[in-house]
Amino acid sequence: MIDIRAPKQSLEKSAASIYNFLNQLENVEKIMPEDLEHFEMTGDDSFFFILKGMPKIYLKRGETEPPNKLILTSAREKYDFHIGAYIEETGEDTCDVSLDFQGEFNMMLEMMIKSPITNLIHSMSENLHTV
Repeated sequence: MIDIRAPKQSLEKSAASIYNFLNQLENVEKIMPEDLEHFEMTGDDSFFFILKGMPKIYLKRGETEPPNKLILTSAREKYDFHIGAYIEETGEDTCDVSLDFQGEFNMMLEMMIKSPITNLIHSMSENLHTV
């Protein structure tokens, strides 16, 4: 099992504004790392992206709890993983945001993707400051 947690980010935005930003899935592209090669919406609630040297990653909107939680789950039954955004209001216009990745993969695949996925989650977390 891969369980990656990015450091918590303290943002000068309300929890609702961060949740609303992330809930518009096309905005996820704006926090992707620099090695993003392609991002495409495949429906109102789903998209895929390609990072340099990685296969397509398909995600869809999963569990939501406005304005505190948004889960993006694998849109392919073959893989069981999710990216979670957990938003905690800390003031009127401030919040803390934690991103994580959790997934079940065979050992060979896990060894291949752990480093790129770690970089993905950490970059997305750091890029939240640009929102």
